[in-house]
Amino acid sequence: MRIIALIPAKGKSNRLKNKNIYPLSGKPLLAWTLDAAKKSKYIHETYVSTESEDVKAVARENGALIIDRPEPLTKDSVGKQQVIEHALSILEKEKPVDIICLLQANSPQIETEKIDEAIEKVAHPLSQTWDCISINKNTLFTDGAIRVFRRRVVDDCGVGMYKSIILTDYIDVHYKEDIEKIKKG
Repeated sequence: MRIIALIPAKGKSNRLKNKNIYPLSGKPLLAWTLDAAKKSKYIHETYVSTESEDVKAVARENGALIIDRPEPLTKDSVGKQQVIEHALSILEKEKPVDIICLLQANSPQIETEKIDEAIEKVAHPLSQTWDCISINKNTLFTDGAIRVFRRRVVDDCGVGMYKSIILTDYIDVHYKEDIEKIKKG
């Protein structure tokens, strides 16, 4: 079973310049997510989808493989679905992907244990779960930090009944104030 991590991390951001590589405690936001993915006991390969040379440099320094994202896929109107489809069109030339662990570059609080918990819900041979997302335990809204899903969910455009959740309390970084909240704990 091929389980990959995919981290969409475009270079442009409207609210916080260079958001995905913005420093938190001396380390780029993307590096925090990559560290959590590297420690997973299930993830075989970690990819960063980006057009930015700066993001690529951080990704490579932290052991990730690069998927060159075409400029048209960096527009604000482009959703993650299209980015995932592009990545899979490249990755599956070699070998099929069974499970995708989609991680957010700007969620530095992602924990390896939560990644593995989500993967276990989807990958277990007896599981009826196709898709597991992280939900903020305080608001009960998805925080977008972690989403693990079977390959077929991409073809179904994310629609399905066999979903599960993991509870988190992550902050989605979009402003400098968000960085300060994380520092304060």
